[in-house]
Amino acid sequence: MADFLLHFYLCSGILKITQNSDILQIDEFIMNNEKKLNIKAVITGWLADTFGSFATGILIGIIAVAIMASKGMTQNQMEEELSNSSAFYNISLFVSFSFTFIGGYVSAFIAKSDELKHAFITGALSLITSLLITSVLTSRQQETSSYLILTFVIPFAVLGGYLRKTTKKETTDTAKKSNTI
Repeated sequence: MADFLLHFYLCSGILKITQNSDILQIDEFIMNNEKKLNIKAVITGWLADTFGSFATGILIGIIAVAIMASKGMTQNQMEEELSNSSAFYNISLFVSFSFTFIGGYVSAFIAKSDELKHAFITGALSLITSLLITSVLTSRQQETSSYLILTFVIPFAVLGGYLRKTTKKETTDTAKKSNTI
C-alpha cells in the first residue's frame, strides 16, 4: 500500500525526487517556496469537505432512522442495525470521499495556481480531522479497518485538485481558440 501511495504522489508531482551528492532525497513540494500558499483556498476546501460530509451524514442518518422507525423498530434495535450495517457504512464512506474530492477541487479552484499543492494540504487537514473523528466514534474492533481506509483521504483530495488543474487548462485553451477565430 505504501509503495502504491508513493508511486501515486511521485506521478502526480506531489513528491519530487532529486539526486544530490549521491544522496537520494525526497523534497515535498509543500516545502518549495516558489509560490505562496493560499490559506483561504485550503481552509475553504477543508470546510467544504468537513461540513459537507457532516451535514450529509446527518441527513443519511435521519433517513435511515425514519425508515427503521416506520418498521416499528425500537431505539436499541436501530442502534444495533446501524452499527452492524455494511450498507450504511459504505454509503457513509462514499459520501465522505466524495466531499473530500470536492474539497480538493474547491481548494484548487480558489488557489488558481499550484492546484495539487493546495489540494494535498486540504487532504492532509481532512485526514487529521478524520483521524480525530474516527478515534472518538469507532469501536475497538472497527478501529484498524477504519484507519486503513483513511489512507485514501489525501489521494481523493489530490484527485479533486487534479480535475480542477486539467479542466482549467481545457477552459483556458478553449477561450484562447474562440478569441482567435
